[in-house]
Amino acid sequence: MSNIIDKLNKKSNPPWDFSSYMETALYDSEIGYYTNERQKLGTEGDFYTSNHVHAVFAETFARFFTDVLEKEQLPPFLCEWGAGDGTFAYHTLSYLRRQDSTIALNLTYLIVEASPHHRAVLRDHLAEFKHQVKIYDCFEELKEDFPDYQGILFSNELLDAFPVHVVEQHKDGLKEVLIEESGKKLIETVKFCENKEIKRWMEQFGPQLPEGHRMEVNLEMKNWLTKVSSWLKKGMLVTVDYGYTNEELILPERKEGSIRGYRNHKMVKNPLCYPGEMDLTSHIQWDAYNQLAMNEGLEMVCRERQDQFLLKAGLFTFLQPAVNMNPFSEEFKKNRAIQSFVQPGGISTSFQVNIHGKGLNKTNEYIFFHEDPYQISTSETKTGN
Repeated sequence: MSNIIDKLNKKSNPPWDFSSYMETALYDSEIGYYTNERQKLGTEGDFYTSNHVHAVFAETFARFFTDVLEKEQLPPFLCEWGAGDGTFAYHTLSYLRRQDSTIALNLTYLIVEASPHHRAVLRDHLAEFKHQVKIYDCFEELKEDFPDYQGILFSNELLDAFPVHVVEQHKDGLKEVLIEESGKKLIETVKFCENKEIKRWMEQFGPQLPEGHRMEVNLEMKNWLTKVSSWLKKGMLVTVDYGYTNEELILPERKEGSIRGYRNHKMVKNPLCYPGEMDLTSHIQWDAYNQLAMNEGLEMVCRERQDQFLLKAGLFTFLQPAVNMNPFSEEFKKNRAIQSFVQPGGISTSFQVNIHGKGLNKTNEYIFFHEDPYQISTSETKTGN
């Protein structure tokens, strides 16, 4: 605990806002959770993502991406921001290679990954695609090579890890939840909100918080959208994450906000525990996200819960014929994974897929909007694509 307190003291005098704490606990080059070599993803890590359920998750997105690139006649570029261990990238590139299409053969896969550890993992995991993959440690480095971008920009569980401020509504006004040291521990303290950006956010995006209710304000999300929207000259922004609408945010069960820690696959309700040793996340304020995107000149293409998106994007075309009832066979595993993505209460029901575009003029022709998701394509099923 003393390490993070020393780090915070070097940044500013206490009390510190939650954003400074999260920035340090997650991204500090020496003690940050994302910058250390701790195993974070998968069975031996702290949490799972949809990527780790089965390759069919990435394959379904890759099928959608291919259709968009072809219909819009976009350059064959796909950029993933926050690629982690490269599971999504690997399965996407493997799927496209099996398609043997012009897009697949010419695709360039760009990655922005802040974690030095994950960049090393990515280089190893994606070695067989090294001629197609370019890995960058920050947006500024990527922009030097690609000042303007046309293509698809994808992220999965990226925005939820951005540092956030925390506010709380009191009878006498809006207050900010801050952090201070007490007996070599970090504790919360609440003071009237003096941050003009936070006040402006609440006035512009809401919601009107009930008394005693707290929520997170993701100012970094606004900065990120401003950067990527100016960089994206023509193409699509695909954002997968969990979050709430304003109406959902003010429900009684959300009174305590959404910041949580995850360590060894267990939720830690107190985000001040284990700084640098656990993941920290908060739910996205979707109404604010979509308004910010539109303010930046991005047009809404669709917003779907993840299970509905996967269905419409062709998830069932990947079902395998039931010729082998061995529960350990690859066919059985794939079918079981497909079921898990669409079953009520499953992993997909917690996530949303938000898609915005710039300069797109063929959206009404996408297979996504016309294909019957329950009409299985025999040709795709037989080839296992």
